[in-house]
Amino acid sequence: MMGQNLEPLSGMLSTANAAGRREFFEVLNHRVGELERDQAKLFIPRPQHLMQRNPGMRYQFRPEIYLQIQGATRFRFPAEERVLSPGEIAIVPAGLPHAEKACAGEAAVPFRKMVVGFYSNSVSMHLAVDGGAGRPEIETIQFYSTPDLRRLVDQADFMVQLQHSGRMRASVALRGIALALMGSLADLSQTETPHEGQEPPRIFLIKWLVRDHLCNPELNVTFLANRLECSPDYLSHIFRKETGETLIHYINRQRMKGAIEVLDNDSALTISEIAWACGFVDAGYFARVFRKHTGLTPLDYRKRRFQGKETEENVLRRC
Repeated sequence: MMGQNLEPLSGMLSTANAAGRREFFEVLNHRVGELERDQAKLFIPRPQHLMQRNPGMRYQFRPEIYLQIQGATRFRFPAEERVLSPGEIAIVPAGLPHAEKACAGEAAVPFRKMVVGFYSNSVSMHLAVDGGAGRPEIETIQFYSTPDLRRLVDQADFMVQLQHSGRMRASVALRGIALALMGSLADLSQTETPHEGQEPPRIFLIKWLVRDHLCNPELNVTFLANRLECSPDYLSHIFRKETGETLIHYINRQRMKGAIEVLDNDSALTISEIAWACGFVDAGYFARVFRKHTGLTPLDYRKRRFQGKETEENVLRRC
Protein backbone atom coordinates (compact mmCIF):
# COMPACT_ATOMS: atom_id res chain seq x y z
CA MET A 1 0.00 0.00 0.00
CA MET A 2 1.28 3.49 -0.85
CA GLY A 3 2.34 5.68 2.03
CA GLN A 4 0.00 8.31 3.37
CA ASN A 5 2.59 10.85 4.51
CA LEU A 6 2.85 13.96 2.37
CA GLU A 7 5.45 15.62 4.56
CA PRO A 8 7.46 16.44 2.48
CA LEU A 9 5.47 14.77 -0.31
CA SER A 10 7.33 11.47 -0.15
CA GLY A 11 10.63 13.25 -0.60
CA MET A 12 9.79 14.39 -4.13
CA LEU A 13 9.39 18.05 -3.20
CA SER A 14 10.22 20.08 -0.14
CA THR A 15 9.80 23.72 0.72
CA ALA A 16 13.04 25.64 0.76
CA ASN A 17 14.90 25.95 4.06
CA ALA A 18 17.16 28.87 4.94
CA ALA A 19 20.02 27.44 2.84
CA GLY A 20 17.74 27.04 -0.16
CA ARG A 21 16.39 30.58 0.10
CA ARG A 22 19.93 31.86 0.46
CA GLU A 23 20.89 30.06 -2.76
CA PHE A 24 17.92 31.67 -4.55
CA PHE A 25 19.20 35.09 -3.51
CA GLU A 26 22.82 34.34 -4.37
CA VAL A 27 21.95 33.11 -7.87
CA LEU A 28 19.69 36.09 -8.59
CA ASN A 29 22.06 38.62 -7.04
CA HIS A 30 24.95 37.24 -9.10
CA ARG A 31 22.90 37.74 -12.27
CA VAL A 32 22.17 41.31 -11.16
CA GLY A 33 25.90 41.96 -10.92
CA GLU A 34 26.49 40.50 -14.39
CA LEU A 35 23.72 42.65 -15.84
CA GLU A 36 25.21 45.74 -14.22
CA ARG A 37 28.57 44.92 -15.87
CA ASP A 38 26.82 44.10 -19.17
CA GLN A 39 28.16 40.53 -18.97
CA ALA A 40 24.90 38.59 -18.68
CA LYS A 41 23.76 36.32 -21.50
CA LEU A 42 20.05 36.29 -22.26
CA PHE A 43 18.19 33.76 -24.36
CA ILE A 44 14.59 34.43 -25.35
CA PRO A 45 13.07 32.03 -27.93
CA ARG A 46 10.55 33.24 -30.47
CA PRO A 47 6.92 33.04 -29.29
CA GLN A 48 5.76 30.70 -32.07
CA HIS A 49 3.27 27.81 -32.12
CA LEU A 50 1.81 29.01 -28.83
CA MET A 51 -0.44 26.59 -26.93
CA GLN A 52 -0.24 24.00 -29.71
CA ARG A 53 -0.04 20.25 -29.28
CA ASN A 54 3.52 18.98 -29.35
CA PRO A 55 4.29 15.47 -28.06
CA GLY A 56 6.55 15.50 -25.04
CA MET A 57 6.32 19.26 -24.58
CA ARG A 58 4.60 21.39 -21.95
CA TYR A 59 3.87 25.09 -21.51
CA GLN A 60 2.61 27.57 -18.96
CA PHE A 61 0.05 30.37 -19.23
CA ARG A 62 2.67 32.80 -17.94
CA PRO A 63 6.38 33.20 -18.78
CA GLU A 64 9.07 31.21 -16.97
CA ILE A 65 12.61 32.24 -16.09
CA TYR A 66 15.50 29.73 -16.13
CA LEU A 67 18.87 30.44 -14.56
CA GLN A 68 21.50 27.77 -15.26
CA ILE A 69 23.82 27.19 -12.29
CA GLN A 70 25.78 24.06 -13.28
CA GLY A 71 25.72 21.68 -16.22
CA ALA A 72 23.38 22.64 -19.04
CA THR A 73 19.74 22.45 -20.08
CA ARG A 74 19.00 21.32 -23.62
CA PHE A 75 15.78 23.05 -24.65
CA ARG A 76 13.64 21.83 -27.51
CA PHE A 77 10.95 24.13 -28.92
CA PRO A 78 8.61 23.57 -31.90
CA ALA A 79 10.84 25.67 -34.19
CA GLU A 80 14.29 25.62 -32.58
CA GLU A 81 16.66 24.01 -30.09
CA ARG A 82 19.07 25.68 -27.69
CA VAL A 83 21.50 24.69 -24.93
CA LEU A 84 21.43 26.90 -21.84
CA SER A 85 24.92 27.07 -20.29
CA PRO A 86 26.02 28.05 -16.76
CA GLY A 87 25.45 31.72 -16.05
CA GLU A 88 22.87 32.17 -18.80
CA ILE A 89 19.29 33.36 -18.32
CA ALA A 90 16.37 32.10 -20.43
CA ILE A 91 12.95 33.74 -20.59
CA VAL A 92 10.48 31.20 -22.01
CA PRO A 93 7.39 32.99 -23.38
CA ALA A 94 3.95 32.21 -22.03
CA GLY A 95 2.28 29.43 -24.00
CA LEU A 96 5.46 28.28 -25.78
CA PRO A 97 5.67 24.45 -25.83
CA HIS A 98 9.07 23.17 -24.75
CA ALA A 99 10.91 20.12 -23.53
CA GLU A 100 14.00 20.09 -21.30
CA LYS A 101 16.88 17.68 -20.87
CA ALA A 102 19.37 17.93 -18.01
CA CYS A 103 23.02 17.59 -19.03
CA ALA A 104 26.09 17.29 -16.80
CA GLY A 105 28.90 19.78 -17.29
CA GLU A 106 32.58 19.23 -17.99
CA ALA A 107 34.36 16.82 -15.65
CA ALA A 108 30.92 15.42 -14.74
CA VAL A 109 29.87 18.58 -12.89
CA PRO A 110 26.28 17.81 -11.80
CA PHE A 111 23.31 19.56 -13.36
CA ARG A 112 21.69 22.32 -11.33
CA LYS A 113 19.38 25.17 -12.28
CA MET A 114 16.92 27.63 -10.78
CA VAL A 115 13.47 28.26 -12.22
CA VAL A 116 11.12 31.16 -11.49
CA GLY A 117 7.42 30.78 -12.28
CA PHE A 118 4.29 32.86 -11.75
CA TYR A 119 1.23 31.16 -10.28
CA SER A 120 -2.03 32.81 -9.24
CA ASN A 121 -0.91 35.48 -6.76
CA SER A 122 2.51 33.97 -6.00
CA VAL A 123 5.99 33.73 -7.45
CA SER A 124 7.53 30.27 -7.26
CA MET A 125 11.27 29.65 -7.14
CA HIS A 126 12.73 26.18 -7.30
CA LEU A 127 16.05 24.42 -7.65
CA ALA A 128 16.23 21.46 -10.02
CA VAL A 129 18.68 18.56 -10.30
CA ASP A 130 18.96 15.62 -12.68
CA GLY A 131 16.35 13.10 -11.58
CA GLY A 132 17.75 10.41 -13.88
CA ALA A 133 17.84 9.91 -17.65
CA GLY A 134 18.25 13.65 -18.14
CA ARG A 135 14.93 14.49 -16.49
CA PRO A 136 15.05 17.73 -14.43
CA GLU A 137 13.54 17.11 -11.01
CA ILE A 138 12.65 19.65 -8.36
CA GLU A 139 14.86 19.51 -5.30
CA THR A 140 13.31 22.33 -3.29
CA ILE A 141 10.69 25.00 -3.91
CA GLN A 142 9.44 28.19 -2.27
CA PHE A 143 6.40 30.41 -2.91
CA TYR A 144 6.53 34.17 -2.42
CA SER A 145 3.49 36.40 -2.22
CA THR A 146 3.90 39.86 -3.73
CA PRO A 147 1.58 42.70 -4.76
CA ASP A 148 3.97 43.28 -7.70
CA LEU A 149 3.18 39.97 -9.42
CA ARG A 150 1.47 41.59 -12.43
CA ARG A 151 4.38 43.98 -12.92
CA LEU A 152 6.91 41.15 -12.84
CA VAL A 153 4.92 39.16 -15.41
CA ASP A 154 4.56 42.26 -17.60
CA GLN A 155 8.31 42.84 -17.47
CA ALA A 156 9.02 39.28 -18.61
CA ASP A 157 6.39 39.55 -21.37
CA PHE A 158 7.84 42.87 -22.54
CA MET A 159 11.33 41.33 -22.71
CA VAL A 160 9.95 38.71 -25.11
CA GLN A 161 8.37 41.44 -27.22
CA LEU A 162 11.55 43.54 -27.30
CA GLN A 163 13.83 40.62 -28.14
CA HIS A 164 12.02 39.99 -31.40
CA SER A 165 10.95 43.56 -32.22
CA GLY A 166 13.92 44.50 -34.41
CA ARG A 167 14.18 47.86 -32.64
CA MET A 168 17.54 49.57 -32.87
CA ARG A 169 18.01 50.03 -29.11
CA ALA A 170 16.18 46.89 -28.02
CA SER A 171 19.29 45.39 -26.42
CA VAL A 172 19.71 48.42 -24.16
CA ALA A 173 16.07 48.30 -23.06
CA LEU A 174 16.32 44.54 -22.55
CA ARG A 175 19.29 44.92 -20.22
CA GLY A 176 17.48 47.58 -18.18
CA ILE A 177 14.29 45.55 -17.80
CA ALA A 178 16.23 42.37 -17.02
CA LEU A 179 18.16 44.25 -14.33
CA ALA A 180 14.93 45.52 -12.77
CA LEU A 181 13.33 42.07 -12.94
CA MET A 182 16.31 40.19 -11.47
CA GLY A 183 16.72 42.83 -8.78
CA SER A 184 13.07 42.60 -7.76
CA LEU A 185 13.24 38.81 -7.64
CA ALA A 186 16.45 38.90 -5.60
CA ASP A 187 14.77 41.20 -3.07
CA LEU A 188 11.70 38.97 -3.02
CA SER A 189 13.80 35.86 -2.35
CA GLN A 190 14.88 37.35 0.98
CA THR A 191 11.31 37.66 2.25
CA GLU A 192 8.97 35.06 3.71
CA THR A 193 5.69 34.39 1.96
CA PRO A 194 2.79 35.20 4.29
CA HIS A 195 0.88 32.27 2.77
CA GLU A 196 3.03 29.87 4.77
CA GLY A 197 1.26 31.04 7.88
CA GLN A 198 -2.12 30.34 6.32
CA GLU A 199 -1.68 27.00 4.56
CA PRO A 200 0.51 23.97 5.26
CA PRO A 201 3.46 23.47 2.87
CA ARG A 202 1.90 20.25 1.56
CA ILE A 203 -1.16 22.18 0.32
CA PHE A 204 1.13 24.69 -1.36
CA LEU A 205 2.91 21.90 -3.16
CA ILE A 206 -0.28 20.14 -4.25
CA LYS A 207 -1.58 23.41 -5.67
CA TRP A 208 1.71 24.03 -7.44
CA LEU A 209 1.59 20.60 -9.08
CA VAL A 210 -1.95 21.32 -10.27
CA ARG A 211 -0.94 24.63 -11.81
CA ASP A 212 2.19 23.11 -13.33
CA HIS A 213 0.15 20.44 -15.16
CA LEU A 214 -2.99 22.37 -16.13
CA CYS A 215 -2.56 21.69 -19.86
CA ASN A 216 -2.13 17.95 -19.25
CA PRO A 217 -5.42 16.14 -20.05
CA GLU A 218 -4.36 13.36 -17.66
CA LEU A 219 -4.38 15.73 -14.69
CA ASN A 220 -6.82 14.44 -12.07
CA VAL A 221 -6.77 13.24 -8.48
CA THR A 222 -5.27 9.87 -9.44
CA PHE A 223 -2.51 11.53 -11.47
CA LEU A 224 -1.57 13.71 -8.49
CA ALA A 225 -1.76 10.81 -6.05
CA ASN A 226 0.62 8.78 -8.21
CA ARG A 227 3.07 11.69 -8.35
CA LEU A 228 2.87 12.12 -4.58
CA GLU A 229 2.94 8.38 -3.81
CA CYS A 230 -0.26 8.25 -1.81
CA SER A 231 -3.79 7.02 -2.43
CA PRO A 232 -6.33 9.19 -4.30
CA ASP A 233 -8.79 8.93 -1.40
CA TYR A 234 -6.20 10.13 1.11
CA LEU A 235 -5.12 13.00 -1.12
CA SER A 236 -8.73 14.11 -1.65
CA HIS A 237 -9.40 13.84 2.08
CA ILE A 238 -6.51 16.00 3.27
CA PHE A 239 -7.11 18.61 0.56
CA ARG A 240 -10.81 18.93 1.41
CA LYS A 241 -10.07 18.93 5.14
CA GLU A 242 -7.46 21.70 4.94
CA THR A 243 -8.97 23.90 2.21
CA GLY A 244 -12.72 23.27 2.40
CA GLU A 245 -12.72 22.60 -1.36
CA THR A 246 -12.64 19.33 -3.25
CA LEU A 247 -9.47 18.72 -5.22
CA ILE A 248 -11.30 18.14 -8.50
CA HIS A 249 -13.16 21.45 -8.05
CA TYR A 250 -9.85 23.20 -7.43
CA ILE A 251 -8.37 21.64 -10.60
CA ASN A 252 -11.31 22.81 -12.69
CA ARG A 253 -11.31 26.25 -11.09
CA GLN A 254 -7.66 26.75 -11.99
CA ARG A 255 -8.34 25.53 -15.52
CA MET A 256 -11.14 28.08 -15.82
CA LYS A 257 -8.81 30.85 -14.70
CA GLY A 258 -6.38 29.70 -17.38
CA ALA A 259 -9.16 29.70 -19.97
CA ILE A 260 -10.14 33.25 -19.01
CA GLU A 261 -6.53 34.36 -19.35
CA VAL A 262 -6.35 32.85 -22.84
CA LEU A 263 -9.71 34.33 -23.88
CA ASP A 264 -8.58 37.74 -22.66
CA ASN A 265 -5.25 37.66 -24.47
CA ASP A 266 -5.71 35.61 -27.64
CA SER A 267 -8.83 35.91 -29.76
CA ALA A 268 -7.30 33.84 -32.58
CA LEU A 269 -7.61 30.46 -30.83
CA THR A 270 -10.80 28.49 -31.37
CA ILE A 271 -12.81 27.28 -28.39
CA SER A 272 -11.62 23.73 -29.13
CA GLU A 273 -8.00 24.91 -29.06
CA ILE A 274 -8.57 26.76 -25.79
CA ALA A 275 -10.22 23.66 -24.33
CA TRP A 276 -7.17 21.58 -25.21
CA ALA A 277 -4.82 24.27 -23.87
CA CYS A 278 -6.63 23.97 -20.52
CA GLY A 279 -6.41 20.19 -20.42
CA PHE A 280 -9.86 19.28 -21.81
CA VAL A 281 -10.09 16.72 -24.60
CA ASP A 282 -13.82 17.37 -25.14
CA ALA A 283 -14.68 20.97 -26.09
CA GLY A 284 -18.32 20.41 -25.17
CA TYR A 285 -17.42 19.29 -21.66
CA PHE A 286 -15.05 22.27 -21.37
CA ALA A 287 -17.90 24.64 -22.29
CA ARG A 288 -20.18 23.06 -19.67
CA VAL A 289 -17.56 23.35 -16.92
CA PHE A 290 -16.78 26.94 -17.97
CA ARG A 291 -20.45 27.87 -17.73
CA LYS A 292 -20.83 26.15 -14.36
CA HIS A 293 -17.92 28.16 -12.94
CA THR A 294 -18.56 31.53 -14.59
CA GLY A 295 -22.23 31.61 -15.59
CA LEU A 296 -21.22 32.16 -19.22
CA THR A 297 -20.26 29.97 -22.15
CA PRO A 298 -16.73 30.56 -23.54
CA LEU A 299 -18.27 32.18 -26.63
CA ASP A 300 -20.48 34.46 -24.54
CA TYR A 301 -17.52 35.47 -22.39
CA ARG A 302 -15.43 36.27 -25.47
CA LYS A 303 -18.23 38.39 -26.95
CA ARG A 304 -18.87 40.30 -23.73
CA ARG A 305 -15.18 40.78 -23.04
CA PHE A 306 -14.49 42.38 -26.37
CA GLN A 307 -17.71 44.41 -26.24
CA GLY A 308 -16.62 45.85 -22.91
CA LYS A 309 -19.58 44.38 -21.00
CA GLU A 310 -17.64 42.02 -18.77
CA THR A 311 -14.42 42.27 -16.81
CA GLU A 312 -12.02 39.53 -15.76
CA GLU A 313 -12.46 40.49 -12.12
CA ASN A 314 -16.23 40.06 -12.26
CA VAL A 315 -15.94 36.62 -13.85
CA LEU A 316 -13.19 35.45 -11.51
CA ARG A 317 -15.36 36.30 -8.52
CA ARG A 318 -17.67 33.54 -9.65
CA CYS A 319 -14.83 30.98 -9.99
